[in-house]
Amino acid sequence: MRTPLSAAALALVCTAGQAVPVPDAPASSTRPLATLPGTQIGPWQIGPQSTRYSSQDTDHRIDARLIHSSRYRQQFGLDAGWLLGDQWAAGLNLAAGRAGDFRDLVGNLAWTPVPGWHGRLSLGRLQSTDPYAFASGTADVRVRQNAWLAGLVREAPEAGPVGDLRWAVYGARAQVPTLAPVVVQSQVGNLLQASSDLRLLSAGRMLGADMGVGLFPWSTVRLDLALGGERTRYPMADGSQQATSRLVARAGWQQDLDACRRVGLNLASTSASTSGGLNWESGRWMLGLSRTLHAASAPDTRLSMAWRLPLGGAVGADGGSRCALAPLRGSSAVSRLQLVSQRPAQLPQVVLARVDRSLQPQALASIDTSLVAPGYGIAIVGGQLVFTLERAAQGLVEIRTLENAATVPNVGVNGQPLLQLAGDRVTIPLDNIPNPGAGQQLTYEADFASVAPVIVMRISFTVKGR
Repeated sequence: MRTPLSAAALALVCTAGQAVPVPDAPASSTRPLATLPGTQIGPWQIGPQSTRYSSQDTDHRIDARLIHSSRYRQQFGLDAGWLLGDQWAAGLNLAAGRAGDFRDLVGNLAWTPVPGWHGRLSLGRLQSTDPYAFASGTADVRVRQNAWLAGLVREAPEAGPVGDLRWAVYGARAQVPTLAPVVVQSQVGNLLQASSDLRLLSAGRMLGADMGVGLFPWSTVRLDLALGGERTRYPMADGSQQATSRLVARAGWQQDLDACRRVGLNLASTSASTSGGLNWESGRWMLGLSRTLHAASAPDTRLSMAWRLPLGGAVGADGGSRCALAPLRGSSAVSRLQLVSQRPAQLPQVVLARVDRSLQPQALASIDTSLVAPGYGIAIVGGQLVFTLERAAQGLVEIRTLENAATVPNVGVNGQPLLQLAGDRVTIPLDNIPNPGAGQQLTYEADFASVAPVIVMRISFTVKGR
């Protein structure tokens, strides 16, 4: 006895269109950092949540930091520089953290062909794992990024209001991985739809240039000013791109109020963040407050406090005063060690990657559930179309296509069975259905037989090609 039952109608479509808006996830995540009062003993600064070692001599400079709490993104940091003779100097900057699989490494090289002129080159490699909001849901993705900087520094004589002049060009380019598509299921009324979210990330490319100057208008004041421009581009899969250009600026001010007290203020605005900070030094005490507004992540607020404790000697540059500060020009003037041991402020500290929304998720299947016969079920689970038959079947009888009235083998495009039977469940992997071609369609009918009683159960579905 043959009982024809039209279980469902399915349409397979593979087309591309405009993206469904989904809010971008932050490119990185940071948490506020508060450093409680610490004690400095010689080169060591020890606090309840961090340990720091600083050492500087005529031919080297080392600053290492270790944050004990796993709450904070940056667990370890190192800034170091070495003089390699009269003309060459080299240094590196390293930051690493457990949260977000964060790694940041910058290598610096300085060349001094003639006294007072320094050429500089920096190469950086950044890696970060961050959440991105795709149409199929949020996913953590590891992105790597290369960066570079080339510049020239003119160090002015010790006398005069100009301390140094700086020129630089720099750039960065992200490297995004290829992610596997994810099937997204939705239902509106009787229409059950499955789409393939391609999960594309756009790799940003940034190019910038700036010029800076260090000024000493008075013996108790130092000003640092820099001005330039940056352009960041995000190429999209449909051939378009999102580009932004903006002015970048940095300003720093340090003022000696007297032999014991110094106040400092710094402001910076780039394509990645806007930041500001205030520092105060009085005798052995140092206090700092800064806040950074990231373009693609949560704000970062830092409060730091320290107390210096000298070992076996007087505090201060004069060798006798308990609170004398080092001269502004002597402590802040550009030197080769500073060039190679300080991380270039122009290089971004977040990866330039964002979700590519130029392509709409590809429609895989749309099923009219009102056509499902009584006793049958239909669902899309994990990229597979699943039919539930009236009762368990013993095996597949035949597969036909109605357009050409031909019997077809039970083989899909990847060589695996097109229809997979297990009891009363028939599974059809969506990526295994043959594509009829652009503008074409095929309607499949499949019969399954059962015993006790003998009955033939039929499902049908229509495939539309691209």
